[in-house]
Amino acid sequence: MKTPKLLKRVQEYLDADELKQCKRKDCIKEVLHKLKKKQRMLKDKLAKEKDEKQRKHIQKTMDIIYVQRKKGLKVLKSLK
Repeated sequence: MKTPKLLKRVQEYLDADELKQCKRKDCIKEVLHKLKKKQRMLKDKLAKEKDEKQRKHIQKTMDIIYVQRKKGLKVLKSLK
């Protein structure tokens, strides 16, 4: 193969990889947005809840969401 053809193939490969990363970034952003929305909803629910057992359950769920959001933000920053 000639050099221009090889360069074209390499460029196509790099563009495809960039497109995959872009789609992945969009997907991660969407998931992070949904997690943030759910975290806010749980925070409001926690403020209204009286039962201690339910409060602990809600708080545990909020902690899990918080950790997952931080992981997602870290991955998102590494993709940029």
